[in-house]
Amino acid sequence: MRKKTTILVFFISAIAFYCSYTVFSYDNRTANNLSAYCNIDFRGVVDPKTTHVTGATLSVVDFRYDSRPMEKNFIIDVDGKTYKIDNIEISAQPPTYSLKDFSIGKCFKHTNTLFVTFPPQILKEISQADTVKVSFNYLGSDSAIELPLSTVDLQYWKNQLSSL
Repeated sequence: MRKKTTILVFFISAIAFYCSYTVFSYDNRTANNLSAYCNIDFRGVVDPKTTHVTGATLSVVDFRYDSRPMEKNFIIDVDGKTYKIDNIEISAQPPTYSLKDFSIGKCFKHTNTLFVTFPPQILKEISQADTVKVSFNYLGSDSAIELPLSTVDLQYWKNQLSSL
């Protein structure tokens, strides 16, 4: 009887683990702006000789249970004008299984980083924009992640580009 109980508990545990992994492998997050969905870091690049902004970079770091990597596809919509950015780099790191990362939300999650270098012609438009939307997607995904910047983030981007 004890052996049957042990086997039953093992199978129930295995099924529960599989089901929880299946549920968490899908991205069910909801967000109304980009920084609510993932970590972002936008930086203006300043020429030290002239102290003018000569470029800008954006780093998008997304933590997710799904192991699919990001596609090398980045689209920015500035006040209705859409631009596909080709100058991007992507990195993917496997999840950590350390309990020290549990409190910061990285435990069991894949880390995907997208690094974008913006062409100068778009920066002027961003610095005067009312709305900016960013779009990227993952390999094998049917839908893109398309989210606007919050008003606070948009103002931060404009401040980074203020010496254009």
